[in-house]
Amino acid sequence: MLDYKRVLTLHYVNSLSGCEIAESVGSSKTTVNDFLKRFRECGKLGFPLKEEVSNEMIEELLYRKRGADQQSEFMREIDCEDINRRLGRKGVTLKMLWRIYNAVGVVDGRRPYSYRNYCRKYAEWAESRNVTFHIQRYPGVNLELDFAGKTLSIVDHHSADGRTRVTVFIATLSYSDYFYCEGLVCCDVRNWIRANSNALTCFGGATQITTPDNCKVAVTENRNWMDPVLNRDFQSWAEHYGTALMPAKVKSPKWKPNVENTVKLVTMHILAEMEQMRFFSLDELNRELWRRMDLVNRENFKGLTCSRWDRFESEEKDTLLPLPPKPFELLERQQVKVSPDFSFVFDQVHYTMPRKYISKTLEVRASSTEVKVFNQNGDLIRVHQRSYTPHHWVVEPTDMPQKYSEFSNWSVPYFQGWASRIGVNTRAVIDAMLKEVSYPVQAFRRCAGVLGFESRYGAKVLEKCCQDAVLYGKRNYSYIRNTIPSYVGSVDEKREDSADEVHFSTGKFKAEDSGYSLDRLLERQRKEVH
Repeated sequence: MLDYKRVLTLHYVNSLSGCEIAESVGSSKTTVNDFLKRFRECGKLGFPLKEEVSNEMIEELLYRKRGADQQSEFMREIDCEDINRRLGRKGVTLKMLWRIYNAVGVVDGRRPYSYRNYCRKYAEWAESRNVTFHIQRYPGVNLELDFAGKTLSIVDHHSADGRTRVTVFIATLSYSDYFYCEGLVCCDVRNWIRANSNALTCFGGATQITTPDNCKVAVTENRNWMDPVLNRDFQSWAEHYGTALMPAKVKSPKWKPNVENTVKLVTMHILAEMEQMRFFSLDELNRELWRRMDLVNRENFKGLTCSRWDRFESEEKDTLLPLPPKPFELLERQQVKVSPDFSFVFDQVHYTMPRKYISKTLEVRASSTEVKVFNQNGDLIRVHQRSYTPHHWVVEPTDMPQKYSEFSNWSVPYFQGWASRIGVNTRAVIDAMLKEVSYPVQAFRRCAGVLGFESRYGAKVLEKCCQDAVLYGKRNYSYIRNTIPSYVGSVDEKREDSADEVHFSTGKFKAEDSGYSLDRLLERQRKEVH
């Protein structure tokens, strides 16, 4: 079809003759002159043309068949604003909207546009309102990350509705469009990093730049696109693989167009079919997902004789950054405070630190094998081998003080003196707890816990509980904590005996009596009881 709008521009703006116009547009002089004659005689069009006038409309007006209805010369207009709004919904395509538009048929004598002209008019409208430019992509430079909007599910009889939702993670290489996808039951930072590591393993290397979406597991805050706040764990992952994180703008899909196109492709050609299938485990679902992913990656591009896989293998694979010898391992982070017993607690295990860090707040970054301790400036100050035994002590001998009497608060004499004021049995429990550890400071917290029951239950209740703990051979914090509530009310609170005296059935003995040591007193008590 002759480009009527260009012919009119050349004639009225450039003042070219019919012969010159015909040579310029590659048509015959007769065709051009006939068109210009029809245009002048039409009377319904004038130059310059209105914005909504198209070549198709000009042809309908000037070359309509004889006897055709006069109203059929007009085409039924389309609502480009509505089209743009509806295209934002998942699964909606331009062809689907044209079919709905075309199904209405002729309205008031106006016929619908053909699919080709429908797309052209929408493209012209979109171009006039949002001018874009093509970004040149280079091999091995950029990797784009996103989640698919459509989810799958696996059968789970333990959940309320019998199904567990599965979110699909997608990573796309910007140059070759070669992509990796994986289903995730939980989209926390641990699974996010694991999926990204699996993607790099699938590609066989890393790109110079990684562009994630603005999900919380990747970006903590992105109010200012120039300086976004990245998730610390994800930043550590990027440093491990030597890639730079450059998040896309918020609500700006055009900043990661390749993965957006992949999301659309995966949703329409993979997830739409898998949604009708039943899976009983995540591994089963991922195996089917990867099988279909490989098929799509090996399909030729429309109109081309190469596929994503071909372009990746021949042009991009060798340009990727090599992977490190060991995969990235996510670190558990926690703020800890060093107590007066020279230790901090992480995952129910005590780890010792030098005296100068007592009462200091430190940061722990723990892997599966090591516990690394950093100061507030981010400097590494200690590495411990990780222990998984609850309440275990990981001790560095140089951290332990030589003389406990140098300390004004927690020390061996401090806890022994406190226990002696309560009673001989309490003192026996404290002595036993101090002796059962390699370094007495390891028992300081438990000693403070036992003696702290005095303020809650009273000295007499604590002494009575410790007396039974000695008799039963259970001189430890756990036994005292679990049993002391049962002694409340069983001890005569009106008795005025001194806290440093202990009563047996045969008489009264003072704890400081030079004729009796604590061990001898306890041994005599056992004999009297039996």
